[in-house]
Amino acid sequence: MNQNIRVFYTSTTLSWGFIVRYKEVSAAQPSYILPPPTTIVGAFSYPLARILGLIDKLPENKVYKNGYLVSKTMKTFLESTIAASAGVAGEGGLVMHQELSKIHASIYKDGSDANNIRAEPFTGKFYGKSLPRIFPVQAVGATYAPGVKLYMTWVLDVDKLLKNLRENGVGIGEKDLDSAAQLAVHGVTRIGSKEGIVAVDPDLTGYERNPEIVNPGGKIRTIQYVPSECVDPEEMIPQITLPYLDYSPRLFYIPSASASNILLKPYSVPTGKWLRVKHPCKAYAPREFKQEFTSVGL
Repeated sequence: MNQNIRVFYTSTTLSWGFIVRYKEVSAAQPSYILPPPTTIVGAFSYPLARILGLIDKLPENKVYKNGYLVSKTMKTFLESTIAASAGVAGEGGLVMHQELSKIHASIYKDGSDANNIRAEPFTGKFYGKSLPRIFPVQAVGATYAPGVKLYMTWVLDVDKLLKNLRENGVGIGEKDLDSAAQLAVHGVTRIGSKEGIVAVDPDLTGYERNPEIVNPGGKIRTIQYVPSECVDPEEMIPQITLPYLDYSPRLFYIPSASASNILLKPYSVPTGKWLRVKHPCKAYAPREFKQEFTSVGL
């Protein structure tokens, strides 16, 4: 069955970097070295949802796969997503650094907690029990990459999105969606947390109807990360683990000079790596910028 597909793509320049924290962590909070697929969907879909008015129209039933809580708007976009990925190229690199952060514990406690917090200054109890409860320490991470180019792609099944919206009482036509998307793709402003400001390159940003598709057995060359189960690489390529669209951990190939969970060194130019697409996956790319923006989905 033919799919009615759209591809959003953009090259952004990072201001200082971004923060996308690991799932299922509390005290130690490292950041992913690259924004995972869910973050890519959020970066593109947020301006689209605002233009279409979806944030105010969809009910907020937040239950999603694997027990994660997301807004109804985000759930609708995630379920309509075919693929989402990112990659870097050019000068510089990315490094994940964790800094110690202290949290003030509440002094309004009673019982044993109150007794443990109260202590004579500079005594053994003061250092051993009081301070750790008043100032618990945790490692908070961020990925630093000032001036680095981040390339992002979002591949969307339009028919599925419009169907999901209708089922939630929101009637939007395909022409209205296309019109809004052409504006929204230039409205990407941040990655991850609100401090992760980016600047969009208008010459490498676009929205394309029915992009080029590479079927299983075909070869692609891309700088963006690819699910490891979807491709056979023809060269050695670094691998890291990122959460997939359903927030489950997946192993991804990262076409780059080197990559790990804490450090990524990109190619000096967008050379990419050759990979062969495996069944049942397919690759999707805007026709003008294949190498930079090819994304692979199940």
